[in-house]
Amino acid sequence: MINAKKLYNTILNDSRITDMVEDVLDAYPETVEKFPCVIFQDENQSDIEFADNLPLGDSIAVQIHIFTKALSDYATTSAIGLKVAEVMKEQFFTCRNNREVQDVADNVRHRVMYFTREVFS
Repeated sequence: MINAKKLYNTILNDSRITDMVEDVLDAYPETVEKFPCVIFQDENQSDIEFADNLPLGDSIAVQIHIFTKALSDYATTSAIGLKVAEVMKEQFFTCRNNREVQDVADNVRHRVMYFTREVFS
């Protein structure tokens, strides 16, 4: 297996994302307190393509949550999502799902993005 954490750190520290948001996290907090916020959640990392009973690569899936306020002072989830997609695409991830989800909190907007990538040794 590859070190996916190293790959995520490249993405998490990209200035195109960090310049737009207050907080970038690699784990889902109990409550989101700073807005806008981007949360990277490692969904799955599994072996693929076997030869001689050994894996030749990894399939990686990442779920990204974007939280912001629906106020004019804050970047929109769409604007942040475009930057996230740009950075992920440069790291050869494919966006499999990108949706705005309902959030019960007042003035909070929440976007969920799901990316996958296959990495071969």
